[in-house]
Amino acid sequence: MSKERAALLDPFAVVRQAGPGKLRAVPYTVAYRADMARVSRELTEAANAIQAKEEAALKAYLLAAAQAFRDNRWQPADEAWAKMNATNSRWYLRIGPDETYFEPCAAKAGFHVSFARINPDSLAWQQKLEPLKAEMEATLAALTGPPYEARSVSFHLPDFIDIILNAGDSRSATGAIGGQSLPNWGPVANEGRGRTVVMTNLDSDEDSKARYLEKAGSLFCSATMPYVSTDPLRETVSVILHEAAHNLGPAHEYTVGGKVDGDIFGGPLAAMLEELKAQTSALYFTDWLVQKQIIDERTALEIHVADIAWTMGHIAQGMYDADGKSKAYSQLAAVQLGTLVENGAVAYESGTQAANGRDRGCFQVDPSKLKPVIEALERRVLRIKGAGDKADAEQLKARFVDDQGTWRDLRGVIAERWRRVPQASFVYSVR
Repeated sequence: MSKERAALLDPFAVVRQAGPGKLRAVPYTVAYRADMARVSRELTEAANAIQAKEEAALKAYLLAAAQAFRDNRWQPADEAWAKMNATNSRWYLRIGPDETYFEPCAAKAGFHVSFARINPDSLAWQQKLEPLKAEMEATLAALTGPPYEARSVSFHLPDFIDIILNAGDSRSATGAIGGQSLPNWGPVANEGRGRTVVMTNLDSDEDSKARYLEKAGSLFCSATMPYVSTDPLRETVSVILHEAAHNLGPAHEYTVGGKVDGDIFGGPLAAMLEELKAQTSALYFTDWLVQKQIIDERTALEIHVADIAWTMGHIAQGMYDADGKSKAYSQLAAVQLGTLVENGAVAYESGTQAANGRDRGCFQVDPSKLKPVIEALERRVLRIKGAGDKADAEQLKARFVDDQGTWRDLRGVIAERWRRVPQASFVYSVR
């Protein structure tokens, strides 16, 4: 990649016209000078207000983030942030530019702030999974195949957090992100020292549970409905595995022939593939945890059904937004559910009444076929990323995302039923 192109694609710079046919990269701290200076001042004031020794890690991060908002050097802030964890601070804070979902080319980092209380229940899951991280990496490496090789991984296992505030580009009009692994670039990300969090106070209220059961009942057959659980643990385990998988196998800055995934696949397709890898790995590792006797088979099946319902929720939102921008989660959901249906792990029974007793046609899960179909999809997705196989990635997308035949019609059924129920707009609070 040329220096000029690299500068234009820098996630922390905007692109401006520099004359006829010429473009230039402008650092965020220059393009948004006044706003970033104000944020820096307020972060400094917040840091200076902290006197408690037990919050030294939070204070250090606030000061490092304040400096980054002045000089556009985000790596030192990432270093300070990575040193915070569930044992040295009661709080979770991330402020700055991170995810690229909000940008048409999936190249520029959007600004956000997430502020939360650490939920101590995360420590129990960290103790369960901490000894397995290296084995999880070796497992994905074996499934990926050459040229990918297992590497040493040292990422933080997910912290559970109870969200108090989501603002900026991480605040959606409806719904919310259930987990996140950051940062996306730099040494902290490349060396597996980033942080992963699971937002545990989402959809846990009785109204949300009732809406979820109503949606599921309109789409699943009666024989599948007993495995639809409103226990938050079902979704939490999946999110833990999804976010952990972002740190395993061929990830964002893994290179094939000297090229990272954005160069190989293009930004939107690369973003979708990375999320597809993480979510398919969550499916795969759910069964893997049964083998490790960490969860039982019934729990694993309930997690799988919850993940299938999750795909339906994202499929209902459409594959592209009004401006034609790709929706990474919706597209990966279409690939996953489409693969399960095409291979018989989930069957659409057009003549069978749904569990709600009103809708005709429903989805029936075949537990005996889930594991082999999931493993086959996991191998394919990992091989695509590990080998940089753009042709197969495009074939996968064409088949399940852009298909204009039967699968498109099934997506329409899902969207019509799921969207009958009003979407929630979250107001966060911690008691």
